[in-house]
Amino acid sequence: MNELKCIKEVCKMLDMTPRTIRYYEERGLVKTVRESKTAQRRLDKDNIERLRNIRFLRMIGLSLDEISGVIDSKEKAADLIFTKTAELSAELCSLNERAAILRRVLAIVEKGGDIYSADLSAPHTEDEAELRRIGAECTILLLERRFSEINQYLAADMNKLPPSVYESLWDNHIQPCGKFISIGEQTLDGNKVKNRLHFEKLDVIVKIEVIDGVVTGSMLQYSKEKEI
Repeated sequence: MNELKCIKEVCKMLDMTPRTIRYYEERGLVKTVRESKTAQRRLDKDNIERLRNIRFLRMIGLSLDEISGVIDSKEKAADLIFTKTAELSAELCSLNERAAILRRVLAIVEKGGDIYSADLSAPHTEDEAELRRIGAECTILLLERRFSEINQYLAADMNKLPPSVYESLWDNHIQPCGKFISIGEQTLDGNKVKNRLHFEKLDVIVKIEVIDGVVTGSMLQYSKEKEI
């Protein structure tokens, strides 16, 4: 039997307000029922579950327009989450690059130099062998979930990050890619080393920036292509 629950009960169950539920109904995301024009609005089991799913998707950052397009399909929701994660990773990459520039400027300030003399387009070039070594070792530590050992390679500001950050990174961005298969080719791009990890569903490219022998930035990127 599909028992109906009143709005007040549902709000208590899902920590929502009646106004929120009414708005979702106006958007066509859920439906309430009334036994008469004067009766209270109620929700059945299916619509309560839809509300629970909507709340989850909102909590991970999806807009209501995006939710409208995926709420009826778990597969579409998963695809959208992958896309949003890739977009966020690209945004993080851009922020990491900006942070690296600021670190170079601050290094000049600490030495008493003129900040306007900083060459923002040409960071210090690392020894290629050392760059490859640091990039490979950090990637292996991430792959083997030896998160506490990564800190030894990090710049001072990044070293303040707790190991739980990497746990979250793994659980939310790497584990969904499926079973690990192999490590692919390593390539260099200036001060960045790129390691490709082959997984069952998607490849993951680990990008690590090294300046003065320490890791100053890192990011993950999903890829289905064979080339980095």
